Amino acid sequence: MAPRARRRRPLPALLALCALLARLQVTVQLSPLCPSERRYERLGRCCSKCEPGKYMSSKCTTTSDSVCLPCGRDEYLDTWNEEDKCLLHKVCDTGKALVAVDPGNRTAPRRCACMAGYHWSQDCECCRRNTECAPGLGAQHPLQLNKDTVCKPCRVGYFSDTFSSTDKCKPWTNCTILGKTVEHPGTEKSDVVCSSSLPSRKPPNEPQIYLPGLIILLFFICVAVVAAVIFGVYYRKKGKALTGNVTGNSNSTFISSGQVMNFKGDIIVVYVSQTSQEGAAGAGAAEPVGRPVQEETLARRDSFAGNGPRFPDTCAGPDKLGDPEKASRPVQEQGGAEA
Repeated sequence: MAPRARRRRPLPALLALCALLARLQVTVQLSPLCPSERRYERLGRCCSKCEPGKYMSSKCTTTSDSVCLPCGRDEYLDTWNEEDKCLLHKVCDTGKALVAVDPGNRTAPRRCACMAGYHWSQDCECCRRNTECAPGLGAQHPLQLNKDTVCKPCRVGYFSDTFSSTDKCKPWTNCTILGKTVEHPGTEKSDVVCSSSLPSRKPPNEPQIYLPGLIILLFFICVAVVAAVIFGVYYRKKGKALTGNVTGNSNSTFISSGQVMNFKGDIIVVYVSQTSQEGAAGAGAAEPVGRPVQEETLARRDSFAGNGPRFPDTCAGPDKLGDPEKASRPVQEQGGAEA
């Protein structure tokens, strides 16, 4: 008896057929109907996408194309799209140390950055305060936005004496320009200390020209003061002498040795002793005895006062003093005497 022939199983053939069909399907998918990025496929046709700054309010149909509308305020779309709404701009919160470096528009998003003194940290996706450089270190300039501070040591001639995330090293003070000298040298952490003023450079044997002038000035001041005092005393004594004269009243009547004399205005009376008058009479002088020796008005009183002695009535002699009637005294006017 002859052996039976084996039947071939159809499984390998089916697997091969499925693999072929899969390759064909992938080829069809990799070759889209609308190859442009500005178009999309719908209902077996290519439709237009919306341009940046607009969104698609309704898709295309078999008879009409897509309908696009512009984005609203504080919204944007930056690509050709099929979106049914626009995207919102970011909020740059100042409370989180964020500021807007680009406000954005309908076609571009708003960009935020950390404010000065802060930098963006990927660890927390937030702004962190920049590192402060210690004294002796300065911040490297120019400062980079959204990056931490880079500190470097101060070189010779510069210093930094504070903690700062923005200040760079400052130069030492030049004492020579200020007209001073260096009292303490500077370091990388401290400035130079200048003296209050430059030392004097006067020659050792230079004569003192100010002292003699000061002595001469004081001498003249003393002389002027002494002269003023002397003249003041002199004029004061002279004024007292001028006030010591005897004056009569206006329209006074004066009698001298039996003769009545009238004087107008103020007069100065000079008394003459009787003995001197009698001696002159005994000598046979023709001039009548008893005339007044000298009378001066008030206008000439200053030149006469104090030049001659004043003789009181006692000079007339003891025999004349007992009789008050014989003494010279004022009487009535001349008209009354003649009566």
